[in-house]
Amino acid sequence: MTSSAIAPPAEFAISGTAFASVSPEALAKILDTLDLASLEQEHFRLERAIQQLVQSNKEIAEFIDQERQDMIEFQKSQQGQGSEAAGEFEPDPEFVLAIEENKVVIAKYERTCRDLMKAIQRKRGVAEVADRENVIEGGEQAGEDDGVFL
Repeated sequence: MTSSAIAPPAEFAISGTAFASVSPEALAKILDTLDLASLEQEHFRLERAIQQLVQSNKEIAEFIDQERQDMIEFQKSQQGQGSEAAGEFEPDPEFVLAIEENKVVIAKYERTCRDLMKAIQRKRGVAEVADRENVIEGGEQAGEDDGVFL
């Protein structure tokens, strides 16, 4: 019995978090078993997920900044010392943690996207070679029949 990666069926969406945690070798074996369309679909899906996480981080950062501004305005209206309030402001740790966790997931997804792109390029290279061979074989065959060579 040999140890090999078990590939998900082609219609199975690769979970970025699940596949980002497997070894690069195991991921490469899994990706090699998927067809080109599945690889492209997963690459697109993970790119969209990365964009959404980046946008989420941007929105969280904007919310933190707005809270800071609101605190400054409140302090100014109460005591007239808004600049001191800005120095004392500590964002909610959950928001800071969310941003950091998103950054880790983004990095994992980006690595998986790079692996997907490598697998896509390998599949495209194999497909292009096969297509060229079919054209050459078809051209030679047509040349034998019609006297026209491609």
